[in-house]
Amino acid sequence: MTTALAYTVHTTPAPLRVATDADGHRAGLRITAVNPGPESVTCAAISVTVPVGAGPDALTATPETITARVEGATGWQAGHAGGGVFHVRPTAPGTELKPGERLVVTLADIVVNQAAGTATLGIGETAADAVGTLHERATGGRRLVKASAQAMLEDFRPDRTIVPNGETVKLTWKCVEGPDYELFHGDQREVVNGYITDGNGEWTSPPLTTATAFMLLGTTEQSGVPVTSGLTTAVTVDVPDLEVGSLDANGVVRLFGRAQEIAGGTESGTWQYTAHTDGVITGYIKTNRSDAPATLNVFVTPPDVRQQKFATQSWDARGGTENQEASLLVPVPQGSTVRVVQSGPSGYLTAALTWFPFGTGPLQVVAP
Repeated sequence: MTTALAYTVHTTPAPLRVATDADGHRAGLRITAVNPGPESVTCAAISVTVPVGAGPDALTATPETITARVEGATGWQAGHAGGGVFHVRPTAPGTELKPGERLVVTLADIVVNQAAGTATLGIGETAADAVGTLHERATGGRRLVKASAQAMLEDFRPDRTIVPNGETVKLTWKCVEGPDYELFHGDQREVVNGYITDGNGEWTSPPLTTATAFMLLGTTEQSGVPVTSGLTTAVTVDVPDLEVGSLDANGVVRLFGRAQEIAGGTESGTWQYTAHTDGVITGYIKTNRSDAPATLNVFVTPPDVRQQKFATQSWDARGGTENQEASLLVPVPQGSTVRVVQSGPSGYLTAALTWFPFGTGPLQVVAP
């Protein structure tokens, strides 16, 4: 049974930031309830349940600090029912919300706990049906992501890593609202602040015909100092287009040499190599922990060029066994030094990287 009212939830800040000390960060929730019509709705009560505790699936350990109020409609009041439960009721029984009418419930002074993860906000209502009988209904909960306090940009990934030629991918990410964000792909760049809502970004690519690397950069200032944060991911195309200048072939043509597995595994670590030919590194990292992301960084230092950083991050906000893969595609010129750094919760991450040389020769391991 669906709810009679439609609900949306916005957080301040977006996404929520976890505390770095016992005092915590003060956050707010804005829950909007609207009658989508076409008839008036008699609502006896709306309940909002904030998950309480110190873990990644809880929002706050101190629900007593939260204050509740109702905005946008007269004749309604909000109160704390104990624990993390808040009730919103009309001051007069039988109060109706007309089609399109809305009320806003604001929960302020929420002390967010110190565990990154995802908390589920419960929303329920007691409302009358078409014949006036009251029913209790629940919305199924709203997921509230709690990101680390230092992170500007997190969880950048495509909805799939391999697409047929001519199809699109949807990129999603989580970020702090305020900085300027630019997305680079192929020879294109685009400002994507308009694709961000409540700290959640979502952007759909144009049709892809070749393997494409994506880089998302966020830039801002902190205490007058420029700060940049970036993440990358890549998508390969099944049966890609090929663009060349002049090519004469008499017989079999091979582009790649012998592939080589490098780095990877299930533990954090650092590896260093040198490249004796041009090539690319492809790889992924994934985790099934919701309270600690796994990060894969590849640093490439070509001859006579400053170091380039390629990074991707996996964070399954749901937890459990449904791993979220984050992929990476890294070009490596001949003569480059390559350093691979993977980090995450021991035993909960899985990473794999493969070297595809444009020629012959493996990536040569450099002793630490």
